[in-house]
Amino acid sequence: MKTPPPDLNPDLVAGALANQWGQRARVLEYAPLGFGSHHWTVKTETGERWFITVDDLLAEHLLPEVDASFRRLRSAFEIARRFRDHCGLSFVIAPVAMDSGHLVHRLTDRYAMTLFPHLDVEPSDFGAFTSEKDRVGALQLVGQVHAASQRIRTDDVRRDTLTIPGRSAFEETLVDVNEPWTGGPYAEPARELVREHANGVREKLERFDHLVRAVYADTSRWVVTHGEPHAGNILRTLEGPQVIVDWDTVGFAPPERDLRMLVDEEHADWSAYREITGLEVISEQAIEAYRLHWELSEIAIYLAWCRAPHEDSEEMRIAWRELGKYLRAAG
Repeated sequence: MKTPPPDLNPDLVAGALANQWGQRARVLEYAPLGFGSHHWTVKTETGERWFITVDDLLAEHLLPEVDASFRRLRSAFEIARRFRDHCGLSFVIAPVAMDSGHLVHRLTDRYAMTLFPHLDVEPSDFGAFTSEKDRVGALQLVGQVHAASQRIRTDDVRRDTLTIPGRSAFEETLVDVNEPWTGGPYAEPARELVREHANGVREKLERFDHLVRAVYADTSRWVVTHGEPHAGNILRTLEGPQVIVDWDTVGFAPPERDLRMLVDEEHADWSAYREITGLEVISEQAIEAYRLHWELSEIAIYLAWCRAPHEDSEEMRIAWRELGKYLRAAG
C-alpha cells in the first residue's frame, strides 16, 4: 500500500521485530510498495537490512473472519518454506522464522507481520514482463514450482474456489443504482459507472459461472500454484537470478491459475514451462475463467471501497482508476 495503516503504531512493528526475531531496528522506514500489504525496510543496530510485510487480516483477498485469515496466511507461507527448504527451490523467498520457529506473528487482532531478507532488485511493478527473457525465466520458475507440487502435501494447501470476494453484496450493487451512494468522493462517480456498465458485468458473471463448472469437472491436473506470478512478484535481482516473492496467495488449482499471467495471444510460446512439467495442453477455458475471476474480483473489491466510508487518498485514486478500467472493459 502507498500509505501506512493509520491504526497501527510503527513502534509495535519495531517491538515485534526485537521481541520475536531478535533484531533491533536502528532505522525503520515505511516503503510505499504494491497494492495490498504494508511494508517497511529496516536497518538494524548491527547493520543488517530486512524487509517487513504487514498483512491486513480483513483484506478482501483473505477471509472475512480474521482468525481464519491468519491461519490461511500462516499456511501459505509454510508452503513457501517447504518449496524452498524441502524441494530445493532457492528462488522461493519465504519468510524468516521467528525465534519460536513460526513464520507469521499476530501483531494485533487485525494485522499480521512477516520478516524477509532484504533484496536488491531491478525496478518492477504489477503487470506484464518488459522483456521476453524475463517472461521465459518466469515460466521456468513457475514450471519448477508446479513440478515440485508432488512433493508437497496438498491436503495442507488451500483449495482454490474461484470465489469472488463479497459476491452477494457485489451483485446487489449492480442493481442498487437508483439511490445516491454517500460513502465519499468516489461513491457517486462509481454509481454512474455501474449504471452504465452493469449489463456487461452481469454477462461476464454468467460466462464466468459456466467456465467455473468446467474447471471443476477435472481436478487431476491440479498443482500448487503461486496465484499472482506477474512482473511485480517475479523479480530480477541485481546479481542476476530471478526470485518469486509474495506467496500469500498460494492455492491448489489448475496450472492455468498461474499461466494466465504468463501466456497470452501476444506471448503464446510456453515451451519453457512444458519442458519442465510435461504439460501438453493448456485449457483455454481455465485461462478464461481465471482472467474473468481476476477482473470480476477487482470490480467487486473496488466497488466495495467506493461504497464504504472513504476519503480522497492515493489508494482510493488507484482504486477509482482501476475500477473504471475494468468496468469499461466489461462493456
